Amino acid sequence: MNHNFNIIILIISLAFNFQLKAQNNPLTFQKLLNDGFENNYDIKLEKLSLTKADYTLLKAKGALNPFVNTILGYGAGIDPSFDNDGTEYLETKLVVPTKFGIYFYTGFRLESTIELDDPNYSFNSSGAFAGAKIPLLKGIGKNSQENTFIEVSKINQKVLGEQFSNQILTYFRELLINYLTLKEAIEEYEITKSIVSESIKYKNGIYALAENDQIPLVEKNRANSFYIDKLQELTISSMQVLEVYYNTKTLLGIDDNEKFDSIPELMDEIPDPNREKLFKYITTKKIALDSLVKNTPQYKSISLGVDENEILLNNAKNQKKNLLDLDIRVSSFGTYEEGAYNLHKTFNSNPGNSVLLTLTHNFPIKNQQQKGAYLEQLVEYDLSKTDLKQYLFESTTSVELHLKLLKQQIDLFGQTKLLVDLLKINYQDEMEKFKLGNSTQTEVIINLDNYFEALNSLNTLKYNAWKTYVGIKFILGELPKNVKELSEFLLSDFFSEL
Repeated sequence: MNHNFNIIILIISLAFNFQLKAQNNPLTFQKLLNDGFENNYDIKLEKLSLTKADYTLLKAKGALNPFVNTILGYGAGIDPSFDNDGTEYLETKLVVPTKFGIYFYTGFRLESTIELDDPNYSFNSSGAFAGAKIPLLKGIGKNSQENTFIEVSKINQKVLGEQFSNQILTYFRELLINYLTLKEAIEEYEITKSIVSESIKYKNGIYALAENDQIPLVEKNRANSFYIDKLQELTISSMQVLEVYYNTKTLLGIDDNEKFDSIPELMDEIPDPNREKLFKYITTKKIALDSLVKNTPQYKSISLGVDENEILLNNAKNQKKNLLDLDIRVSSFGTYEEGAYNLHKTFNSNPGNSVLLTLTHNFPIKNQQQKGAYLEQLVEYDLSKTDLKQYLFESTTSVELHLKLLKQQIDLFGQTKLLVDLLKINYQDEMEKFKLGNSTQTEVIINLDNYFEALNSLNTLKYNAWKTYVGIKFILGELPKNVKELSEFLLSDFFSEL
């Protein structure tokens, strides 16, 4: 008996300890929202991805930056023509790429060749040139590799921008639902504390009746068992609160071990669902689900992915063509005997001006590599379009379902609220009958349990309705999705705006 009594005292102490700690741990949703935005790991990762996309676009645009190509050559020994004994040259060329695949270039070249029969005599030349390398088939136009890379990088930047908005939206949804779940668990804990208090009153009443010989002494054991059972439920309820609180800490990305074992005090009041306003919301949203879903960050992100795959498909189609490059080069070179350079006469010396046309063609046999790449990208494009249709279909279907569930939850909440009032009266009546000897303790306990189970059901229905409402607004993109909207958000307005 002493062992059981010690266990009871321990349970009561734990519950009382949690209650005291709750008073020192007040929280508001706004505080959690601000702390989480700064520390949430998913938000941090999306920020880094968005920054990376900026650098990727910078890299893509860098492909069009002009560059200088310099070649310094030195050769020694007799060449196969037996007319020179070594050569030295310097060539510098400025190349200007374009997004259409055409490369313009210009530069100059200095060269000195030692004659074979006279080592002291060098044959020098200098000149300037300009030209363009034009891909006539593969790689020409807006589907060039350079332009494709730039356009894909631009779209990817937009995609990640939408994904960042969606991550904020997701973070807000998860935090708000977690907050509502925590609020629900704490209120259930308070309800359980109430039933413990009620069980104490009930037990004391039974003890008084038994000691006055109005009921058998064995009835004391039944009342005591009921009391201990409710104490256990209180401990389990407190454990559930702490589990949800752990999830909150994980979501926020904050390590605060000193408060991990305490039940927080949530300062925000969550109102009961307003039947008329929520029914009006349900009716309004049913009218234009498709357009609402299409305006969400997630839909826009997938839609941009379709655009990206279309650009890559056009590039892959262009890459199927054979290589046919035209190089047009205009040059003006002069030669100088006996080692004397005269750069001022470069354009007036022999051999003078010239034009060089070079046509390069590559004919791959079967061309399976590029054909395979094109067909692969074609399937990828079809996949992205199908994914977009799937998202629209599943999102609108999900919203339709949850709008219907919300309506039923609101009706059930109203019915349960009436039931709670009736069950409370039933319990009070049964207790009076028991005192008069017209009822049993078992019937009293059943009515008391029914009353508090209804209270817990009412609490669960209230928060399930709000969590369903939050889920609907998430799919429709109606929650805060950027820093400005987060900073302006007020939880009280969220529930009163209906």
